[in-house]
Amino acid sequence: MSSGVPDGLWLVESLLNSVEIEAGADDLRDLAGFRQWLTAHATLAAERGRPETAARLAAEPAEADLGLARRLRDELRAEAVTHHRGGADRDRAGLRAVAAELPLLAHVPLLVPAGEGTRAALAEVLADIVQSGPEWRRVKICPADDCQWAYYDASKNSSRRWCSMELCGNRNKTKKYRQRQAAHAPATD
Repeated sequence: MSSGVPDGLWLVESLLNSVEIEAGADDLRDLAGFRQWLTAHATLAAERGRPETAARLAAEPAEADLGLARRLRDELRAEAVTHHRGGADRDRAGLRAVAAELPLLAHVPLLVPAGEGTRAALAEVLADIVQSGPEWRRVKICPADDCQWAYYDASKNSSRRWCSMELCGNRNKTKKYRQRQAAHAPATD
């Protein structure tokens, strides 16, 4: 997880990063992996002083919950891609469909998960996004095709482009440099 992510978005960022493109790893690959992810995050929630979140995350998930978690993650990742400056708008019908399956209650001015269990834990992810207000727009997906890591952009003007300038940013600059050099290199026989 990013060191600078606000407390209200740590679970959101972690769900987004439950898939690692570069490593080919997916914490939501199967029900056993999903259980492990939930258990680890229940512990983290307890350590963060969020006992209700910990209880929801500790619930036993069903196969249908796994499918819903994957769909929620995919929709939120697609949304976070648009958070880069000038990011395109997207059709949010899929996100609305997933949200309709999650138990949420409006406790003005808050949106809160209703009930217990895995679906309530997933509902908490959406509730955290709503409660975070404009901070959610600072959660971005690294544009490097081999990375796509979710990170929190804590820069003053929210203009950070890469998850890590040292890794992805440098790789991108090196790649573009080599492309320019290749384009200007004399042809050899």
